[in-house]
Amino acid sequence: MNSQVNRALTEEGTLNYQYYISDAGDIMVYERFKDLEASYIHIENWNAHAERWIAAATPTRMVHLGDLPMELREKHAALAPLLLKPLGGFSK
Repeated sequence: MNSQVNRALTEEGTLNYQYYISDAGDIMVYERFKDLEASYIHIENWNAHAERWIAAATPTRMVHLGDLPMELREKHAALAPLLLKPLGGFSK
């Protein structure tokens, strides 16, 4: 995790890269990006470390938040991400 966090820190457009853990040991990674280009940079950087990450944790679910373009959604198609579109509220 620490090596992944340190790598993500070098990505200017990565706004959030946070790990959360439940009492039962479930882990969630929250990622947020400045723009679409920043998300692509992060994906390419992550791909270089994917084998190590997958060896440490088996992904079971992915959730996409927002009106994401199909091209970005397709990059994660193998995990069949749930797409949640904006409904209300605000972001600062």
